[in-house]
Amino acid sequence: MTLADVSELYQTYPLQSAILTCGFKASIADGIAQLKAISSLNINNIEMRRNLAYIAYGGIFVGLMCHMEYNHLFPLMFGTEQSLAIVAEKVIFDCFVSAPLMWLPPAYLIKALVYDYPMQEGLEKYVTDVKTNGLLWKYWSVWVPAQSISFSVVPDHLRVAFMAFVSFFWFIMFSTLSSKGDTHNTKASN
Repeated sequence: MTLADVSELYQTYPLQSAILTCGFKASIADGIAQLKAISSLNINNIEMRRNLAYIAYGGIFVGLMCHMEYNHLFPLMFGTEQSLAIVAEKVIFDCFVSAPLMWLPPAYLIKALVYDYPMQEGLEKYVTDVKTNGLLWKYWSVWVPAQSISFSVVPDHLRVAFMAFVSFFWFIMFSTLSSKGDTHNTKASN
């Protein structure tokens, strides 16, 4: 498969490509984060419920929502021009409105669903990670530069794929941070 074939696939099947790319990427990134956390290269040590939460969040939520936001909502809100002002508006909206309200909280809610603990507890963990663990500062340090590149240089039909590439590294950081001090993993497996 050539790069032209990949580009055509993303252009022909944008939603399906977004969901598959983001789900697969989330699973691999979480697996790496888990193996790193336990200092083991044994794939049998991966906690599958946690990985399922990241597949659901990455594939269904991030893949679907990125496709909808970048390919449908942003052209309506900001137009299709790639001027410096428009790129800045998209980056600011995505990083400072969408991220804290739409991108990050669902990860904690999906994890609460998978581990069968109250949604309120999931949201409290999100607030703790924002206030205590610097979640948003870490997010912005990755995504402000990445989205600046994405909205100014990357072709529209490859934007979700580019975001998934950057997000691979972000998900390793995010999975590690959001699971810090998490007791649900051990409760669920006992």
